[in-house]
Amino acid sequence: MEEESAADRGANHLKNRSKKRKSANKRFLQNAKGFGRKNSFGRGAELEQDEYNYFVEILGALGQVADNEERSTMANNVYEQAKGKEIKVSSNQLSSRVLDNLLGFTDEATLEHVMEVFGENFRVVCCDRFASHVLQKALFVAVVRCVAELQPKLEEEGESSSSKKQKSEVGREMEYNLKEEFSADHRKACGKFVKKVGKFLLNNLEEFVWDAFGNYVIRQCVLNLAGIAEIKMGKGEVAEVRKLTVPDKWMKLINEFSARLLAWPQFTDFPYNEFTSILLQNVLTALERSEDKYQLQLIGEKLMSESFLLEVAAEEGEEDAEESEPDDKLKLPKVFQQDSSIRLLEVLLVVSEPEFFKDQLYKKLFQGKIVGLSRLRATNFAVQKLLDNLSDKHILEHIFSELDEGVEEILQLGHTGVVASLAKSCARLSCQQGKFIKLLLDALHCSEANGEKLLTSILKLMPPEVVAKQETAQINLHGSIIFQSVLDFNKPIKLVSAILDTKSDQLAKIFTDPKGSFVVNAFVRSKFVGEKSRDKLIRHMEGCYMDLALSSHGSRVLELLYEAASPSQKESIVKELSERVAQLNSKPWGAIINRKLLVDTYRKNPTQWKNASKTGGDKVGRMFDKLIDGDGGGKKRK
Repeated sequence: MEEESAADRGANHLKNRSKKRKSANKRFLQNAKGFGRKNSFGRGAELEQDEYNYFVEILGALGQVADNEERSTMANNVYEQAKGKEIKVSSNQLSSRVLDNLLGFTDEATLEHVMEVFGENFRVVCCDRFASHVLQKALFVAVVRCVAELQPKLEEEGESSSSKKQKSEVGREMEYNLKEEFSADHRKACGKFVKKVGKFLLNNLEEFVWDAFGNYVIRQCVLNLAGIAEIKMGKGEVAEVRKLTVPDKWMKLINEFSARLLAWPQFTDFPYNEFTSILLQNVLTALERSEDKYQLQLIGEKLMSESFLLEVAAEEGEEDAEESEPDDKLKLPKVFQQDSSIRLLEVLLVVSEPEFFKDQLYKKLFQGKIVGLSRLRATNFAVQKLLDNLSDKHILEHIFSELDEGVEEILQLGHTGVVASLAKSCARLSCQQGKFIKLLLDALHCSEANGEKLLTSILKLMPPEVVAKQETAQINLHGSIIFQSVLDFNKPIKLVSAILDTKSDQLAKIFTDPKGSFVVNAFVRSKFVGEKSRDKLIRHMEGCYMDLALSSHGSRVLELLYEAASPSQKESIVKELSERVAQLNSKPWGAIINRKLLVDTYRKNPTQWKNASKTGGDKVGRMFDKLIDGDGGGKKRK
């Protein structure tokens, strides 16, 4: 039931992102029209006025075309209009965006023609500000079409769910190209193009690495060769990463990229340059997908021995040092001195094998420095990555021995993500859990608190006396994550009691909060929270179910509690809601609750509701859709 509610409503932040994206697209179109009226026909390559106006019209029409078949027709027509001048049109900001958006929906002949034209002009388009985006899209589409038949077939239900959730244009293109039937010859042509792009970039690596746009093409090529497709929601914002099955020979090509980079004399300096650092990050991410970890190991060892562990002059580290101890005696290796190298280290922490993680990364870079690194704004994220990817209980024990005195200061500095990652590690590895709770409660000065004070203190990550002075303080995201993690501990009784001892109206306020609502997920699902505790919470919330139903996040909590309830408790919940059906229907999420829990049906006929509820799940909803709509109209509710 929870998955369906998420599909029906979606998270608010995703809706907001979608609105921002549409607003940005609208502004771009308005600006393009404005430039046209001033006889300025876009940035980049200059278009003729009629050409420019044509692409303005197409861009305006794109948002109105939802059907894939219509979009495919539009795509083929647009590329037909651009025939013979593809490079010029790709190099203009406006027309480049149109070509980018439509390329994934072109037919076989059109895409093959585009691949041929681009294949003859790689050097021109790779480093062009706008054409490089069209080249990347051509590579992406070619990859997906080539490997589509290698992917496991999705069940119809899962396929439908995926298409419902997919919001981005890139994701829509991917689904289209994975499902569409293409000939074997076309898939072969796509594979040749992918290999041709990879070989060209490999042979010209030294030239393109230092160019902003060429570097980006290389990075996307490396990721695509590994079958990693980033589904972007907006400018620089990745919403989802899909991992496709790819041919083994493509992984060998990635190894060649890796070997070439390792052989460069400047390799030692790569982590400290933004272009080369990000390229190495992508190469490491791609290599992780290979069964042969040899190249991954080589890069890791060379980074450690020749780059990360280098000492820096005192003046280089002074600015960061001021953030740590007053009598700063923390000596940090060079890797911790720049954002670009720290980000590379974070990726290495994610992809490394356990032995390298422990003997090289942890022991040589982090051991004895956990508190100091956690204090610094730039490096506390690396500590989080260390904790998130920890698989060795002994390392966690050592980390706790360092953190005995440091948790309170880390929280005061606002580096709450470190404590959240520590909590997740304790839950995942099933160790140091009692010690974590003690350190947390001592740091928040709430060891003696109970009920609402303890609950809000952890959720807001503030001592009770501070919470009392700042009643309007918001629930902290990491506070919510910590609370959820502790509910997955072997003995979460103290926090379970804190929830059950809090007044129901206060719980309703917490459960309708975007961050607080997720506490219920952990409470209901944790195998360490007993049935009796769940039953107590469901009974405890009686009288507040309408408050939950009328809130977007609270309605999701209501569904979770309803799902966990016994038959008699389910009826009690529905009965409470049925007394105020009109109010329930006043909000869209309340109307969804009405439909899913059949509240209106219960109001009209409790006996019929009881009989139907025994069948459970969606079947009830579908059955009552027929009953409710079976008045001769023959219409189905959606």
